[in-house]
Amino acid sequence: MSNFSLVVYYMFKEIFNPRLHHSDFQELVEDVDYDVFKKTHNFKHMKYIKFLHTLSEEY
Repeated sequence: MSNFSLVVYYMFKEIFNPRLHHSDFQELVEDVDYDVFKKTHNFKHMKYIKFLHTLSEEY
């Protein structure tokens, strides 16, 4: 799977079947970041995570 598809997959997974209660969008994104890193063991997905962080800061 590509990095983008992994981010989308874990995002939907956390939204519809959360392991933890997320108090805000930032926590959700951090949890997705951790899950993708555990799967890939690299940081190529960080550009998508950074984009999600900027979205949460703007809104």
